[in-house]
Amino acid sequence: MLPPDFISVVSAQTWHMLHRKGLGAEHPLNDRVQAMFMVVFLGVWALDSFIFRFSTVLAGAVPLVIRLLLAVLSFVAGIYLAGKSEAAVFGRTLVGRTGESKFITTGVYGWVRHPMYLGSLLVLLGFFFTTLSLLSLVVWVGLFAFINRMAAYEEQDLIRILGIEYLDYQKQVPKWFPHVRRERTV
Repeated sequence: MLPPDFISVVSAQTWHMLHRKGLGAEHPLNDRVQAMFMVVFLGVWALDSFIFRFSTVLAGAVPLVIRLLLAVLSFVAGIYLAGKSEAAVFGRTLVGRTGESKFITTGVYGWVRHPMYLGSLLVLLGFFFTTLSLLSLVVWVGLFAFINRMAAYEEQDLIRILGIEYLDYQKQVPKWFPHVRRERTV
């Protein structure tokens, strides 16, 4: 069963996919392919972890306590990043947005350039940590490669719109691995 916070974040993201008014363009296939990858990941993870057990050999080598600790940390970090980026971009409620789209460089966007994508990836990685299904890890790597390409597509549009301001942001804020020690401000 999925944690309630994860379900509310996913539901909010789905609502915003239908009502987005963000800065820059998103690849037209992004939402569908990302959803497909997530369903495939969860299907492969569940089938491999609990029914076929083709690639869960590492689970016996890593104590359950360690796996669960890594899973919880991954879930919490993922839900935090997705939730905070959701609030920063779309506002705190689903009632609607006011004002114009703006370039956000503070909060989680001061740590990493794609916190919403990273949050989703970390939540799925948390599932991997619970059973160490190598087959699901292969799907996760494919999802990461896809999301990385979609992020590059979005960044090209942001460079077109914002120019040097976004290029400076790229130099100061990492794409995937957060710098938690300081917050970037423009």
